[in-house]
Amino acid sequence: MMKEYQLPIGDKSITFKYESKDIIDILQSKPFPEVENEEDIVKKALEKPTDSAPLKSIVRPKDKVCILFSDMTRLWVRHHIFMPFILEELKAAGVKDENMCAICGNGDHRDNTEEEFKLLLGEKPYSFLKGRIYNHHARSEEENVHLGETTFGTPVEINRHILEADKVILTGGIVHHFLDGFGGGKKAIMPGVSSRKSIMKNHSLALHPIPGKGLDPNVGAGIMRGNRLSEDSVEVASFINPAFLVNSVVTTSHKIAYIAAGNYITAHEKGAEFCNEHYSVKIDTLADLTIISCGGYPADINFYQTYKTLYNAERATKPGGVIILLTESREGIGNDDFYSMFKNYPNNAEREKALRENYTIGGHMAFHDALMAEKFHIYVMSDLPDNQIREAGMIPIKSIEEGISYAQEIVGKHPSTYIIPYGHEVFPILK
Repeated sequence: MMKEYQLPIGDKSITFKYESKDIIDILQSKPFPEVENEEDIVKKALEKPTDSAPLKSIVRPKDKVCILFSDMTRLWVRHHIFMPFILEELKAAGVKDENMCAICGNGDHRDNTEEEFKLLLGEKPYSFLKGRIYNHHARSEEENVHLGETTFGTPVEINRHILEADKVILTGGIVHHFLDGFGGGKKAIMPGVSSRKSIMKNHSLALHPIPGKGLDPNVGAGIMRGNRLSEDSVEVASFINPAFLVNSVVTTSHKIAYIAAGNYITAHEKGAEFCNEHYSVKIDTLADLTIISCGGYPADINFYQTYKTLYNAERATKPGGVIILLTESREGIGNDDFYSMFKNYPNNAEREKALRENYTIGGHMAFHDALMAEKFHIYVMSDLPDNQIREAGMIPIKSIEEGISYAQEIVGKHPSTYIIPYGHEVFPILK
C-alpha cells in the first residue's frame, strides 16, 4: 500500500508517496522525559555532583576562578540557564567578583561579539562578568602557553588566562561527536582553548595510523575508550586538571533534560550515557535504501553542516546501497577547506595524502563524504549547483521520486528502506 510521508527541507516540508511494506522503520530519537523546570534540573545536579564535592566546597575565597563556555555554534547548550547557578555557588564560597572570569572556548572559530556573549551567558551573568569575558585566539603565539606534549605527540598549548586561574570550571553541551565520541567534557580545553597547532595535531589522530588506509575506525561518534583522539584530548585537559564540570544534554525541543555536574571525566561519561540513550536508535539490519533529511533549516544551512546527516545515514545503509539526501544548503558549500578537498583532488588517495600533509577539519569532513560517495550511491536534492554535487562524487536530483526511481534500478523494485526525517540528530546503532 502506498502511503504519504513528509520530510523537512529548508523552511518547508516535502510530501511523497512510498510503498509502506518496503519500510523497515522511520528512525527518530527517543522521547525525552517531560521537562517542567530546567532550573530545578540544574539545582539538583549541583547539589549532588558526580564524584565531586559541591562546587562551593571546592573553591576557596582567595581563588581566581575561570569559567569556560562555548561559542555561538553551541548556542543550543543553554548556558544562560545554568550560568547564574555557577556564579551563585562561587559567591557562596566567598570568591571575589574581580577574581572570576569567563573565556569563550571558540577553538579556531571567529571571535564572538559582546552581544553574542550576552545571548550565550544570559543578561545578568553577562553584566556581572562584563570586562572579564575573553575570546580565545587559537592563532596567537602570545596568548597560548606551551606546557609540554601528550603521549600522542600533541603539543599542549593553552590560553594563558586558564593558567592564571586557581580553579577552572568547564561548561558545554553533550551530543554525539564524529571525532571525540561525544561533545562537552574535555572538549572545552581541546579544542576550546588550545592553539591551532595543538588542535590540528590532535584532530589528525582521526586518520588511520597506517597511511593509505583512510580514517581510523576507532575515532568516531559514540566512542571514547580506544579512541586515540578522545584519549589525547583527555591528556591535554589533564595538564589543567579542571576543578568542576557543568554540561547539558538538550532535548529535540531545545530544553535541558539532563545536567552532568562534578568530576570533568566521570560526570561527562554519565551525561554521554544519557545522551546516547535518547539520541541513538538501535537497528536490527542495514537498509538497501535510506531516505534522509537533515531536518530543515538551520541543520541544512549549507553542505558543510550536512556532513553530520550523511555520517548518520552511513550507519543505517548497506555498502553498495542508496542514500537519498535532502539538504537545502541555502548558503552553499559553507567552508573553503571542505570544498577545496572535493575540487582540487582527483581521487580519495590524493585527498588522504593532502590531508596527512595539511590536516584541517573541513578537509577531513570532505574526505569522509568522498569515501561515503564511493561506498554508496548518494542522490542529493538541494539548492546547490549540480556541478558542486558532482564534484563531491554524488548525483543531483530534483525530487525524491527521481531518487527513488534511480534507487529501484540499483537495488530492486522493493528495497528495504529507512526514512529518517531529522537525520542530524538520529544516531543509528546496528545491534
